[in-house]
Amino acid sequence: MGRKSISHIRKPEILRHTYKVVEEEGFKGMTIGKIAKRMGVNSGLLIHYFKSKEGLIMEMVDFLYETSMNNYLKELETLTSSKERMDTLLEILFDARGTWPQRDAVFWSCYAMGFRDENIRERIRDMMLKFIEFGIEEIAGWEKTGLASVENKKRASAKIFALSEGFGIVKNSLDDPKLIQEVADFFKNTTLQILNCKSSLNKD
Repeated sequence: MGRKSISHIRKPEILRHTYKVVEEEGFKGMTIGKIAKRMGVNSGLLIHYFKSKEGLIMEMVDFLYETSMNNYLKELETLTSSKERMDTLLEILFDARGTWPQRDAVFWSCYAMGFRDENIRERIRDMMLKFIEFGIEEIAGWEKTGLASVENKKRASAKIFALSEGFGIVKNSLDDPKLIQEVADFFKNTTLQILNCKSSLNKD
């Protein structure tokens, strides 16, 4: 079978294959050549889209954000009740059992690269701001139905985002399911306090 032409490949397909290569070999081991080989295309076709490995990594940040956000929206889109949306989103953000789609090693590896590369850090910062904006919109909906009451939605959303990021690190660092669940419940209750919600999780 001959190699694919550029007319048959698109950025999303390249990024999905890039994800698989990074999953297997990490960002350090990822090269445009390896991705091209996996796809059965010439390396030059990938360079046409991304110019360099750094350019491809920058696009991966956006890809990971969109994948994560789409996972949220897919679960929330059928829910019409503000209470259901709040409960479901908190379950996703602080999922101790792995029930919901989670950010994995590829996401966190990309995240870590931001500490060493200013351009990647800027792109990750943009991604964070998008998550915070999403949170602001959700909080506004919860306030309309009396579920939440906050003075500054941006501050509240940023705090909740920080809690969810912290939980992701803790969850990937511990191997004690009971302790992970305790941490998840603590973060959920802290989130409800930030939102000034009357309800809280039942304590054992």
